[in-house]
Amino acid sequence: MRTLLILILVIVPAVAQIPLVSLLNVSRPGSDFQIGDRFEIVITAAPNQLVSVRTFRQGRTDWSPVVGSTDGTGRWSTGGQFEKRDFGSWRENWTVGGKLASPVIQFSVNAQCLLSGRNEFLFMSGPNMVLNCETTEGAQTFVTPTLSDSFRTPDGRLVNGRASEQTQEQYYSEVLENLMANGMGTTPVRLQSSRGGLGDETADLINRLIGVNALTEDETRNSLAIVRAAFENPENIQPTAKEPSRTLQLLRRLADITQPGNLKGEIDETIAYFQAR
Repeated sequence: MRTLLILILVIVPAVAQIPLVSLLNVSRPGSDFQIGDRFEIVITAAPNQLVSVRTFRQGRTDWSPVVGSTDGTGRWSTGGQFEKRDFGSWRENWTVGGKLASPVIQFSVNAQCLLSGRNEFLFMSGPNMVLNCETTEGAQTFVTPTLSDSFRTPDGRLVNGRASEQTQEQYYSEVLENLMANGMGTTPVRLQSSRGGLGDETADLINRLIGVNALTEDETRNSLAIVRAAFENPENIQPTAKEPSRTLQLLRRLADITQPGNLKGEIDETIAYFQAR
């Protein structure tokens, strides 16, 4: 009995520290979201932890700064109302105290089309969608934003549209987002500038991109592959980026927020690899 009690006491604190997030339909509890519905996002975690969110919207990703903090009871919440401009699909990865909250939030904001389906027309091209249908207010058109359109995140921030002309850092950031999400495949990818390979600057770009937000396990593994590839041809790296100081800083950050296990071992192995260079 005493052994069982000790085991319970060990397990409970570990479980209690896993941040949890829920998205609630306040207007119509338990229903899918429609334009006009009010919503509430609720996070429960350890007390006084910083909160941020990564929002995926129509092929774009916004890595937020800190948007709040859990209170003394470990709770944080925000809310609002979905508008016509919010039509379409969403995904959100919430980070609390440097850890990913569970689960990943995926939802759609639907049009208030009448069930008759009369005069309904749907056009899709890639992630973009146009829907014409009858509503209680007459025929309406619902359109998802394009890459150049701004959108407002559920936590209330306005995210600017994609610029027609990107800076070099914006271009690198999009490449890194894609590599972290999808991996490099069988061919290593190394970012280059006119001065040579970016080397240690690659990790600096990753750090600036993700900010205070946590990565998934797959994204973390892909990041390990990215920084290793950045140093594969040291003779081609620009002179100011040959030493992996910023790379080690990124790896130690990932190690600090990763629980013991296979992934933690892979990070530690990568740290040892760079320390031995």
